[in-house]
Amino acid sequence: MSDPDLSAAGGDETIPLIDLPPEDSLFSEALTSLLRACRKPGGETDSDFQILFDGSPDMLLVLGPDGVFKDANPSFLNASGYDIRMLKGRSVLEILEAGYREGFKEKLAAISRTRTAPGESLPREIFTFRGLKPDGSSASMECLLVPVRIHGRSWVLAAIRNLTLERRLLEELRESEEQYAALSETISEAIFRIDENLNILFANSGAQSTFGYSRDELVGQSFRMLFPEEVFRTYEDVFRKYFYVDDKDRPAMGLRRTLEVLGVTKNRGVTPMEMSFGNSKVFKERTLTCIVRDISHRKTLERKLRHLAYHDRLTGLANRELFHEDLQAALSGLEKDKTRKHAVLFMDLDGFKQINDTLGHDRGDRLLVEAARRIRDSLRDADTAYRLGGDEFTALLSGIRKVQDALVVAERIQASIRQPFFLEGAEDAPVSVGVSIGIAVIPDDGTTVLEVTKCADIAMYRSKDSGKGRCTVYDPAMDARVAERWRMAQEIRTALVRGEFRLYYQPIVDQGGMIRGMEALLRWPRQDGTAIPPSVFVPVAEESGTIFLLGKWVLHRALADLRALQERNLRDVYVAVNLSGRQFEQAGFAESLVEAVRGSGVDPGRLRLELTETTLMRNPAAAAKRIQDIKDSLPGLRFMIDDFGTGYSSLAYLSNLPVDSLKIDLSFVANLSRSQNEKVVKAIINLGHSLEMGIVAEGIETRDQRSYFVERSCQGMQGFYFMKAAPLSVVLKRLERQLQGIPPFGEEAGLTDAAGA
Repeated sequence: MSDPDLSAAGGDETIPLIDLPPEDSLFSEALTSLLRACRKPGGETDSDFQILFDGSPDMLLVLGPDGVFKDANPSFLNASGYDIRMLKGRSVLEILEAGYREGFKEKLAAISRTRTAPGESLPREIFTFRGLKPDGSSASMECLLVPVRIHGRSWVLAAIRNLTLERRLLEELRESEEQYAALSETISEAIFRIDENLNILFANSGAQSTFGYSRDELVGQSFRMLFPEEVFRTYEDVFRKYFYVDDKDRPAMGLRRTLEVLGVTKNRGVTPMEMSFGNSKVFKERTLTCIVRDISHRKTLERKLRHLAYHDRLTGLANRELFHEDLQAALSGLEKDKTRKHAVLFMDLDGFKQINDTLGHDRGDRLLVEAARRIRDSLRDADTAYRLGGDEFTALLSGIRKVQDALVVAERIQASIRQPFFLEGAEDAPVSVGVSIGIAVIPDDGTTVLEVTKCADIAMYRSKDSGKGRCTVYDPAMDARVAERWRMAQEIRTALVRGEFRLYYQPIVDQGGMIRGMEALLRWPRQDGTAIPPSVFVPVAEESGTIFLLGKWVLHRALADLRALQERNLRDVYVAVNLSGRQFEQAGFAESLVEAVRGSGVDPGRLRLELTETTLMRNPAAAAKRIQDIKDSLPGLRFMIDDFGTGYSSLAYLSNLPVDSLKIDLSFVANLSRSQNEKVVKAIINLGHSLEMGIVAEGIETRDQRSYFVERSCQGMQGFYFMKAAPLSVVLKRLERQLQGIPPFGEEAGLTDAAGA
């Protein structure tokens, strides 16, 4: 933040300490300490000055004699809205209104020329001006200019204060009752002066608009008339303390700068009010000035914002954040009543995803809204339902006597959810879904939020594993595999935060052995040195929903690496990224993909997206539309069907899909010697050629396999025979050889050393 050239250091000239009288100083005592640091001889000055400058609550600037900014402390930057980079090298005059610049310039020049004898005090001089904020608005300011010696050079320290209306009002009170009264009429808030008996001496016109009483009805009356009796009794002693305690001493005395209390209006309406107090030195211990604001609108807005922050917008149920807060409150309450029990139900709709994919997200949303209503209506009055996201819900059952109470509620929910859903606009209404439920009991299954949610989640997974539509109460002896999957889902989230995941790349070569593209493959080398294979963690990520976070990370990492290839002039090499089914079908995926690709600056023509045959066949029509929409938004981007041959694609569906390439599954390549497999491979190649699609063979491990696909005009091949998946830096070495006209894998198209690569 601070300019290293401005670290204070001793010079041959002593700058005297400015005397800032504590009874009416506009600035904090920290400024006096800062000026004292400027006078210290020896090495302490550097650190003292810098610490005091950065930590001062006053807005401070260091200026050259010509007014050019050298530094600004955090208090100034935070209050003004400027960034230090916006100020360095500019003149302070640029942030003053034009009418004040010449006067400030003269003051600055005069201060810069000031020379004093050791021990002589500088006169206190305050300059008032209007300063400009970055947005063009202005504010009244007061500035104290002080010549200082820093790092052996002469500078000017500017201490700036923003004049607030309330402080100015209290300053005016010392000078003139007439000025005070006139000024108080310029603001809409209610302003009162009250005496030590809490009788009203003065009220402005804002008091009438706030409380409904005229000035005559207020003056001479007790301040207590403006509050419900119980509120006044609660705060009467607090009000009296403000008579005697200065503003700067209030925190130490436990007094807040403002109070929020309930006030009562003339028509007996009770309204939330905010009060602030000021006692001037002239009237100290005799009168107190109080400013009262009606904050009912603000409180209404706060309630609305809280509702939005803690409730799901689609269903109106409480959301995940409120669930965690309520659960923590329930757990904390166990300390007062150790016999009390609660239950947490984790619920996941069975069959929702298929309905959402088939009928569309609008109808899926209608189903979620109706399901939420049924869950809420199935609970007891003391219970609360929450939507965690997607088709996942939870409920907190308060004050159960035994686990059977929770089972009764769960059975009620299941019976309600099993009833048909009539979705407006659905052509094949009604539709049906089920719900899998897991139950954890508090405190039996945990005494922390993490423990309880973990147990309920594991129980819910057990219900799904048992055939869905079940209800399971958590048991510590439950299937360890379910617990392990839950643990791994949490580890995936942690690994993403820690940055443990890596992208490796496996080259895709043409018939001549030249690298034309590479597939991005996710790897998880954990911090303990072990590696988790994708075949283990990807299914868990799919099931737990962490696949969305993983998929987003993979896409952005691959785009960054593709950008690096472009910058190395490797513009003819594409990168293929695998998309999970859930990721591809997620609402908003197409938009986020387009935004990511455009934001990365890469050529969409260098990107391939791989989808499994199974994903595409779940809803071919919807998949075809989504692919075409993406390709229309990102011209040049291509799609590949991964693991082709393992699904059940029909020729009719395949011909209608706007995909560009087929990837032959490695299981067929590995067993080419089997007649049936070879027939499938030949059929795929012929199908691809007839549909004018590219063909890529995966799992090439031998020279014979490579020769087989070369002879059949297969455009792309990848596998251990060429190179194992490796970090980008390793693949780049091969690509750089290729860029120089050297075969990337050695002699004869790089195949002689492939086995050892």
